[in-house]
Amino acid sequence: MKNIIPEQKEGKHLDCFESLEFPSKAIANLAYVSAINNLRKVNHWYELAQIPATVFQLTAGYGTPIDSLLELHDYIRLNIPGPGLPSSDGYDWVNVVSLISDKTDDYSVFAITLKPCPDPSHPGDKNTAHFFEGISSSTFLIEQRRNSILFQYAGRNEIINVDNENMSDNVRNYFIGLAAKMGASYPQWKSLLKGMAHAIAKEFNVQH
Repeated sequence: MKNIIPEQKEGKHLDCFESLEFPSKAIANLAYVSAINNLRKVNHWYELAQIPATVFQLTAGYGTPIDSLLELHDYIRLNIPGPGLPSSDGYDWVNVVSLISDKTDDYSVFAITLKPCPDPSHPGDKNTAHFFEGISSSTFLIEQRRNSILFQYAGRNEIINVDNENMSDNVRNYFIGLAAKMGASYPQWKSLLKGMAHAIAKEFNVQH
């Protein structure tokens, strides 16, 4: 997984896991496909999370909202609890920088990596519209090995973004980013993974 999850170099890192076991590999194969489909339905993440908090909206270039399966280079607009980012109409933004689907004799894996980015609806503004710097990343990974499926979230290089031109952005990012680094973001990602796993467990009638 070293080539899928960005290397941790500086700042904070965060990992969350959930797993499911199935009666057979054939059923696990079907569940794996369904789990990937749920992961790519970004607009439904809020509904999947067992403790709904952040609202996610998939967008195309220039921040145009779309209702489709996530693809490489799409954007995701985040409406997080607490004060919004002043310069980007209250939203944080990430870009889909990697989408990997791989299969070997031993396992199958699907992963997406997101990185903070400028607000695509304001193309003239090159400041990172997120409380973490652009070096940080969020990777969602679904891995199947025989009759088991692993759900993983990996946050890497989480550094508070206080280098924007707008001072009010920097103040807001400092407090939101500090809260995230102190553990406020863990329940968000853990509840989302739990929700994704629970949806699959319910669909295929297995214990979670």
